[in-house]
Formats: sequence, structure tokens, C-alpha cells
Amino acid sequence: MKYDYIVIGAGASGMSFAALMEKKGFSVAVLEAHSLPGGCSSYFERSGFTFDAGATTLSGLKPGRPLANLIKTLDLNLQLIPIDPGLVSILPSKKIHRYQDSKKWMAELHKNFTQIKHEKIWNKFSAIELKGWKLSNDFKNIPLRKMKDLGSFFNPHILGGIQALPYLFKSVAQELQDQGISDPEYIKMIDELLFITAQNNSQDTPLLMGAMGLCYPEDTSYAMGGMKAFANALAKKCSNLFYKTKVQKICPLDNGAGGYLIETDQGNFAGETVVSTIPFWNHQNLFDAPGIKEFYNSKQMPDANDCWSAFMIYLTIPLNENRSSLYYQIHTEEIPHCGTHSFFVSLSHPADTSRSINGRQVVTISTHTKALGWPALNRLDYKEKKEACAQFILNVFKEKFNLQDSDLQNIFTGSPTTFVKYTNRYRGLVGGIPHSLKRNPLNYLVARSPVKNFYMIGDTQYPGQGIASVILGAQNLADYLSSENNLGLK
Repeated sequence: MKYDYIVIGAGASGMSFAALMEKKGFSVAVLEAHSLPGGCSSYFERSGFTFDAGATTLSGLKPGRPLANLIKTLDLNLQLIPIDPGLVSILPSKKIHRYQDSKKWMAELHKNFTQIKHEKIWNKFSAIELKGWKLSNDFKNIPLRKMKDLGSFFNPHILGGIQALPYLFKSVAQELQDQGISDPEYIKMIDELLFITAQNNSQDTPLLMGAMGLCYPEDTSYAMGGMKAFANALAKKCSNLFYKTKVQKICPLDNGAGGYLIETDQGNFAGETVVSTIPFWNHQNLFDAPGIKEFYNSKQMPDANDCWSAFMIYLTIPLNENRSSLYYQIHTEEIPHCGTHSFFVSLSHPADTSRSINGRQVVTISTHTKALGWPALNRLDYKEKKEACAQFILNVFKEKFNLQDSDLQNIFTGSPTTFVKYTNRYRGLVGGIPHSLKRNPLNYLVARSPVKNFYMIGDTQYPGQGIASVILGAQNLADYLSSENNLGLK
């Protein structure tokens, strides 16, 4: 069978694109190397508990935003519970609760940082965030795929969104400085928040991405059933989802104008158009055609050495319905072998009877780590490195959550090597490309492809990181490919 579209990867972006195109009447095959859907936002089961594979949160649920639009368009069967506060930052001397209500949020900041004019800076962040979402919602041609699309920037109805573009050239740190904010602990709080959402610090994060990232905890929900519920709800909307089907070669016919033959370990698939969601660098060994391999080694493309992987700890703790949130960021001294100064904690909802069972809550802990320090280790050194990371993090976690050794059960860990094994992602990189002022702004606005009828979405492509972003990328591409101007002219 020849499909209209072949999608590589059954993560949030791949399944969203496939389901949207199938709803529009196209035939779509999704090829997934793993045995479960979800990609980096997948899940696994062990000892009777269901764990989220990554420290994933659901955001972009306000009306008109990507996840809200996707749920409505596809009629996804999800039971969502807003989490407020959406994040608790545990600093060495204080806890900061990120409330959804702006007045409560300002009161929380004033209580903990008395000398700062919080309204001014956070009103600015909120205004920039709204401009960013307006640009994303109104200008469906981002990223640009044809030069003629550049003219649509000058459409009067999107001028409000275009006002966000100058914030690509100013850092979050510069904005803080302009507003007279120099409190080291406050800046540290901002830096660690940005490390979750932009994978960078305030000195190098563009203000546009930084503002949107800093505002994300006010729009956070939990899906009952965890990421298993979210991944499976999307998977049910994809009629032709092939698990344990690893792509080995992508063969363009007549430079892609004649479609594609996709070679996998389960046989061959034919399609007119291919949409790949795997990391940018994974493509290096999937093409044999002259010029294409060079494209994926180009110095103009993202440098994998700038990107991050993750160190993960999975465990269960005694259920406690009085904890103030499900999501925490704990500030620490430098974490061994990671170079980071905080870790993220995600808990299952106490009322989630599919995950919080036998009087226990499921916990996923994550921190960033560079990928290159892990694969070359021998077995003994690898084990020792994992144990050193885990012990340091768990000691801090026990202290901040007032837990004893006996409270921690079902403990196991994951590293970049684990992500390579289970997700096949290049070097185990997760979370996308860090937002940086050093990055060419055109890389945010333009989607390059080495061959006709071949498109890339996902967390190493625009618009970036997180569930909301990769879904937005899928929605934009689905709109683009199914528009009147492109039907039959892909």
C-alpha cells in the first residue's frame, strides 16, 4: 500500500500530525521503533506502577493554544485537572509557589522578595508571552518553507504578533537589568526556571522564548492516567500505527518528486510525502543520496554538543494528599557528573487510581546532563556514576520532602544511554535545541529540507521544546500541507 504520508516517530508531534491529516482524509502510516507510543513523553510499567518516561507536563491548554486546539479538533478522551500552583520552586531558604492567578503570584513574590517591583517585570513577561502566542496562532506559515511565504508577514491582521520578533534579539538578563533587578537569588530562580523550559540561562535566552517559558506554569494540567493516557488517546486517532518498526533507510524517488520508499526492519513502506519527527542528527545515516548526508553535517545546522540529555530517577513514595503541587523544582549545589544546580520532580495525582496505588505516589525526577560523558564508560564506571548522581539527588529530595530512606521504594535510574536504548534518539538527547541568542534567528523562522516532499517536525525543529511547542509544529505543518495552495503541489 502506498500512503499519502509516512510519519517517522510516534511521539506527540508525529501522532498529532498523523491524526490531523487522517481527519482531513489522507492516508497516513506512523512508524515507531518502540513498542509504546509517546516518544519522550511516553510511559512504562514496572512493579505494578506506571511511570512517565520523562518529566513531562501538559501545558498550552488555555483557549486557542496548541493542546486545547488539538483536544477539541480530535475529540481526545482525556480527564484533565488544572494544577495550581503549577510549580513550586524550592530554594535554599524559601519556597516559591507559582500560582495561576496573577494577584496571588505577585503576593507570593512580594512575600519572598520584598525589594523588587514584581508587577512591572511580570506584566512585561505576560505581554510578550501573549504576543508570542498571537504570532504562533495567526501566522501559520512559521516556519517558512517557501520564499513567497515571506510576504504573509505583512498581512495587517498579524501585525500584533510581529511585534514579538524584536524580542528574539534581547536576553532575559538584559530585561532584568533594565528593570533594576539584581537580587542574586531572584536571578537564580529565573535561571533555573529557564533551564526547564529553554535549556539555557537568562544571559543567553532570547526574551521572547524566555517570557513564554517563564509563564508556562500558569497553564499546567495533569491527565488522569499520566502520560500513558495522553499517548494512548492520541494513538487511538492514528489508524495505521506500526510499532517495533525501525526505519533503516529513507529512499527518495526522483529527488522526492516521485515519493519515497522507506526501508524498515519489518519491511518496506511507500509514500508520497515523509514527515520525520526524530532528532535532526538521526537522519545522517538514513539517507544514501548524494548531498543529503552533507546537509545533516552542515555547520549551519544545530550543534549536538550544545544540546542536553537527562538523568532520571523513578521511584514511589508514601501518598500524601496535602502536598501543595504535583510539580517541583529543587535548587541544589552542583549535581555530580551533571553540572546542573536543580532537578525537577513530578508526582502522580493522589486521586489517580491507575497510578497512585497501594498508598503510594509515583515520582519522576529529572535533571539535565551532557550526553557525551556517558556512552564510553565501562560497566563499572557507568554504574558508579549513576549511583553518585542518584544518591546526591535522593538525599536532597528526602530532606526537602521530609522523607526517610524507608519511604523510598521501587527506585531505578536512567541516563543518556537509557534514552539511546529505548528511544533511539541521537546520543540520548532529549528536550530539543537550547534557545540561544547565538542561534541564527532564521533557524527559528525557516524550515530547511534537503529533498522534496520531506519535512521535519519535533523538538529539534521550530518552534521548539515541550508538548505545546511540538504540537504547534505539527498543527502548522498539517495546515500548510492541506491548504488550498498546497493540495497536490507538495
